[in-house]
Amino acid sequence: MSVTTRRWFAALWTLYALCPVAGAYEPRINYMLQCMGCHTPDGSGEPGRVPSVKDTLVPFAASPDGRRFLVQVPGASQSTLSDAELAGLLNWMIQNLSRMRPAHFTAFTAAEVSSYRRTPLVGVQAARAALMQRLSGASSRKVPL
Repeated sequence: MSVTTRRWFAALWTLYALCPVAGAYEPRINYMLQCMGCHTPDGSGEPGRVPSVKDTLVPFAASPDGRRFLVQVPGASQSTLSDAELAGLLNWMIQNLSRMRPAHFTAFTAAEVSSYRRTPLVGVQAARAALMQRLSGASSRKVPL
């Protein structure tokens, strides 16, 4: 390898080492790259194909089973986002795409995402239907999840 080539590689390696991670984006950009293609820019989804997140994020985030579901859905759990990035994305979505504003919201953490993410969710539609059933029952009784 010539001296020029070695210098070129050394310069590239130095540049790579000094630059921030190329894949790290703010949550809004991660939503655009990871979620928006299916859930649409405003989170409304596509009726009959992709569920809206506008009315479910806050209630799901209020219960342990709902929080687990939000992390374990394949689009989230199998994304290339780090646990911290996924936690930030979920928190951003709740604050920016939900029709409801949570009164007392516990933010997702990287540790929480990590604990849920490693277990795949096999029956996505059944799990969502069960959560929706609990939500409708809880709201008719005015009992928190």
